[in-house]
Amino acid sequence: MTSWVAIDFETANALRASPCSVGMVKVKGGRIVEEWSSFIKPPDGHDRFDAFNVGVHGITADRVRDAPGWPETLERIVGFADGIPFVAHNAAFDIGVLAGACEASGLPVPDLRFACTLVVARRAWTGLLAYKLPVLADALGIELPRHHDSGDDARAAAQVMLAALKRQGTAALGDLLAAHQITMGSYRGGVRQGCRYRGAAPRAPFPGADPDADPDNPFFALTVCFTGSLPGMTRAAAAGRIAALGARTVRDVTAAVDLLVVGGIQPHQLAPGAKKTGRLAKAERLRDSGQDITVIDAEEFYQLLAVVEG
Repeated sequence: MTSWVAIDFETANALRASPCSVGMVKVKGGRIVEEWSSFIKPPDGHDRFDAFNVGVHGITADRVRDAPGWPETLERIVGFADGIPFVAHNAAFDIGVLAGACEASGLPVPDLRFACTLVVARRAWTGLLAYKLPVLADALGIELPRHHDSGDDARAAAQVMLAALKRQGTAALGDLLAAHQITMGSYRGGVRQGCRYRGAAPRAPFPGADPDADPDNPFFALTVCFTGSLPGMTRAAAAGRIAALGARTVRDVTAAVDLLVVGGIQPHQLAPGAKKTGRLAKAERLRDSGQDITVIDAEEFYQLLAVVEG
């Protein structure tokens, strides 16, 4: 597996079945050999453009009015990949978009394999506070002209995976995943298997959280803390939604916290002279001392919810 295709989608709204653009970058023998991107007209019934998403990527309904629909786009995606694996940063989201658009259009999900640069990066470069694509690109010296341009993001994801392969001293995707105890994701006959790190000990959901939550969802058994404001959602609502996924919410950052979600911060909410909230500053100190804590922003939080709730 020295050939693969990095892929990135942007969506019109919070539904996975609303792709409005796609970018693809083909890698063969350790180098980028071909790129393609396109706007997409989302499937009927999933074509509402929400202000939050438009604010993220700048794509509006007018810009995709004459774009190809999902059936034509899927044919182009499958032909571009030509049977080699996909790679994406937070592949659960991007592959979920592909599957959701197929389901919304009455099409079968094509059989495919995929690997996640987010999962790989967390094993290859331990110690980073955040693994969002622009943060990771900056840390690795990778150029990312415009985050949330699907072509630029796909190219950056390809370069992250190439950097991980180089760091491991292999050109084969399978060898890299095996070295980090990561399983290749797949769709086979419409059944999904995620790309996940399998070296961690099993966890149990917390008291008060749903004990029947899917243990493979990205929030399961995590201790989560919020700081700042989430667009369109109260902290209580956010806490309730992740409790249904097997996680718990705590008020303060401690060594027990796995995930800090950073929302919007107004200057008046900060202490005099401070440039970040006390919770974020404490998370950074804990990470520097060796604690395994990850920081994500509101956009990533909503994306993770979309992966699970669809």
